[in-house]
Amino acid sequence: MIALAAAVLVSASPVLSVQPFRYERKLRATSGGPFEVVPDGPFFAHARSDFSDVRVVDARGTQVPWRPAPEPAAGPEQQVPVLDSGRRGGAAVARVDLGATHGLVDRVTVSVPDRRFVGSLTVYGSDDRRTWTRLSTTQIYAVGGAAPARSTTALLPPTDYRYLELRATHVARIEAATVAATPQAPRLLTVPARVRVAGAVVVVDLGHRNVPVDELRISSTTRRYARPFTVASGGTVVAAGDLVRIGPPRTTVVPLGARGRYLRIRIENGDDPPLRGIRVTVLATPRTLLVEGGHPAPLTLYYGGRIRPPEYDYARLPSSALALGRARPVALGPERQNPLYHAVDTRSFFARHGSLVTLALVAAALAVVAAAGLAIRRA
Repeated sequence: MIALAAAVLVSASPVLSVQPFRYERKLRATSGGPFEVVPDGPFFAHARSDFSDVRVVDARGTQVPWRPAPEPAAGPEQQVPVLDSGRRGGAAVARVDLGATHGLVDRVTVSVPDRRFVGSLTVYGSDDRRTWTRLSTTQIYAVGGAAPARSTTALLPPTDYRYLELRATHVARIEAATVAATPQAPRLLTVPARVRVAGAVVVVDLGHRNVPVDELRISSTTRRYARPFTVASGGTVVAAGDLVRIGPPRTTVVPLGARGRYLRIRIENGDDPPLRGIRVTVLATPRTLLVEGGHPAPLTLYYGGRIRPPEYDYARLPSSALALGRARPVALGPERQNPLYHAVDTRSFFARHGSLVTLALVAAALAVVAAAGLAIRRA
């Protein structure tokens, strides 16, 4: 009977010890899979930035392999000839010919000689070089000190126009350009945020630390304005541009790459009153995790621990072997403290018991002094 009980206990023991993990989340998944998990604010705040402390276990306590979901392969950047490069109305202007047999493009990257600048890149499209359609305006910039930020890419709705006209403000000239398209580009998700306007500063609170941001969209109900701005995260300028509206309402698109809880948008109002009705939308590419299917539910996700990164065959498989066509999104349950959490102190004895070591050294020093004094008296 005792042997049978021991066997049952051994068979019920989880393969993965969950004591090192501070947090746990239930995955609301049934049978099947694989499953797509989209991290949220608490996940970003408490897991490592690269998710190397994340583990998933099934109903038996066995590890379930996971990996970052494969991203759509970006189309190759194509260098295109720059024609009629010059200046017009204070802006650097150039046209590019994509050729008669080109496919769709959704971004244009320009090369400019300037080392520091803040401006915008507006792209127009045409098939006959007589009638031009405005496609988009994106902020371009090169700012910062020890950790400079630079962006010279204009984001476009997918277009098949043969000719593109590029108009860049606050740069000397457009020297070169490339175009590219990403098949089935991941859809940007709105990041929940609270926006507070305090004079010339707009504070964007993302609710949790370490939240990634890839794009801002800024607008105002003021009927006409043209004002420089900067975006800072953690005291570092991560983007800059010009808020401009002349005529119909217009949204300023600001690409950036930042992580944190707070973004501070500082607007240079000059002698004008602050902008009215400022609206800021925060967007990010989903950092989706793909969890292997075929494991008994329920699945539990753990993170927030001192543990080495996992090594799974699953992470090395080609996309064709991942059954992506059967992948289903799965909701994360609420974050909870892992009741089995036990912090393991991996420091050395001396680091863990510094006070004891200090006392021992003091006692040894006193003993040496006492011995020296005794020797002097005897002498």
